[in-house]
Amino acid sequence: MGGFGSAFINVGILTLLSVLVAYRQKVILNGPLFASILTVTGFSFFGKNLYNSISIILGVYLYAVFVNKPFSQYIMIGLFGSALSPVVSYITFGMRFPLLVGILLGNLAGIAIGLLLPPLAAQTLVFHRGFTLYNIGFTSGLIAMAFTAVLRLFSYSIVENTLVSNEYHSPLVWIIFGFFLLTVGFGFYYNSFQLSGIREIFDSSGKLTTDFIANSGIGATLINMGLVGLMLSSYVLLVGGKLNGPVIGAILSAVGFSAFGCHLKNSFPILVGIFLASLFGTFHEITSTGMLVAAVFGTGLAPISGFYGSFYGVIAGMLHIALVHNVSTLHGGLNLYNSGFSTGFVAGILVPILDNFTAVRKEKKTLGKRIIKKNHR
Repeated sequence: MGGFGSAFINVGILTLLSVLVAYRQKVILNGPLFASILTVTGFSFFGKNLYNSISIILGVYLYAVFVNKPFSQYIMIGLFGSALSPVVSYITFGMRFPLLVGILLGNLAGIAIGLLLPPLAAQTLVFHRGFTLYNIGFTSGLIAMAFTAVLRLFSYSIVENTLVSNEYHSPLVWIIFGFFLLTVGFGFYYNSFQLSGIREIFDSSGKLTTDFIANSGIGATLINMGLVGLMLSSYVLLVGGKLNGPVIGAILSAVGFSAFGCHLKNSFPILVGIFLASLFGTFHEITSTGMLVAAVFGTGLAPISGFYGSFYGVIAGMLHIALVHNVSTLHGGLNLYNSGFSTGFVAGILVPILDNFTAVRKEKKTLGKRIIKKNHR
């Protein structure tokens, strides 16, 4: 929409400010911080800007003041919470208020969102029990759904605008693959050119909260991030897709969570399920930007694969693709993390079923062993 150069300027400004805020608050470098900053970076390609994000972060800051806790404990929620930045933009520019009134109401809405996010995020975690990595995405979806319902009650229509350019596909291929190869290279450098820590990452389920930096070190984490980035970028090219702002943003955001739960072993089955559903589904083209973004973000369900097994990861990926294009109607596009909203529902539906199924199977197995022992007495 604004051109190649202006997009990268916006990305640079928001990323730099996110880093500076975290540095100023003396937040320790960890997996959640990596994930939140790269999510800001990714979505700065399509939806976030300084104006529509800052009031939400201010709201989270005011919440920290209200509960008398340091803002450093809530910075990640503030950064993730800018998922609802379209609400600020819509009220400011889309509801036909006089400009000054729109600016005032839009920013007040952003502050209100920031105040609501921390307590709601703690409760939504109970719903999916940490089996989607995108907890704030799910929380933001619920807030956006309620806001959209109120707007529709008063006959306001929300039109989703999709402006995508594939003009810069070729240079973006070189940039993104070069970036992830360098990430792997830096990881090996920090890891003294060894693979120590990688096995620990691959053996983890990835369920929230799993901090790879704390558990396995920065070197192994960077290697994992680079490998996941290469896998997701390769998926886009292998299915015949094009790299553009939303796709690049999705990849960078998902890679951020490769410091915080996602790795090759637990995310690949999710991607397989997404590919199969996309291949045989008839509603959307597998190469469309919407399908590619949904595929990349589907890796937020990696903990299901890591905890219950690859087969269930494939099922989760397929269910995600079925849901993701339907839940957007609920919030009208006012939640940038639509896939996070979808993965929350997928985890909330599947996890109780899988828990019950695996518990029954384990009980039958235990009962069978008891019968065998009894017959051998």
